[in-house]
Amino acid sequence: MKYHSNTLFASRDEKFIAILGHDYYSTVLSIEDFSKSAIVLSDKRVYQVGKVYKSGFHGQSGGPWAGRGKKIVNLEDVTGTTSKELTKPVIGYMVAAIGIILGSLGLMSGVQETILTVGLIGVAIVISGIFLIFRLKRKYLIIEFAGGSISHPVKFVTRSELDLFQGIISLEKDRCKNGFTDFKECPYCAEKIQVNASICRYCSKEQKNHQA
Repeated sequence: MKYHSNTLFASRDEKFIAILGHDYYSTVLSIEDFSKSAIVLSDKRVYQVGKVYKSGFHGQSGGPWAGRGKKIVNLEDVTGTTSKELTKPVIGYMVAAIGIILGSLGLMSGVQETILTVGLIGVAIVISGIFLIFRLKRKYLIIEFAGGSISHPVKFVTRSELDLFQGIISLEKDRCKNGFTDFKECPYCAEKIQVNASICRYCSKEQKNHQA
């Protein structure tokens, strides 16, 4: 698959490494308007596009606050990754508990018709509660960096896919860190350039303190 990343990446020489998100195998990166959240990894940065998740929760509806946009983090600034469940589907548990209580009361009535009617209603409520429990559960991949984090929903991502993506981030971070030992950061565009460079090859700005 060919990825058109010229409008996505911060610099033209970035190399696409991996992508994680809803329908991420069929997502075409030339489409800038992602309908859902996606994490795109290059050899220099981590991008969150589409829905950008922030700290804070929508009550019991689950998940951090989300808004459309783009989040960019340098790979060398990533401090770690983890996956965790951030929401508690309390409403689902409450509905299931009500169904169990109602069914118990029906059994205690001793009247056959009441037992049957209330029992069926109780079972239906319990099933609804179980559905809500699974529906409201939210699992996220957390990419931590100095000063914040990136949260990405991974409810329908398999454990092996998630482990693979986290491993790729770790390997690319190590490569990025080890590969930039002879580089410095341009003060004008923040790109990595050679230590002895007199002019930045990205922004063409002259470097004031370069090595002769």
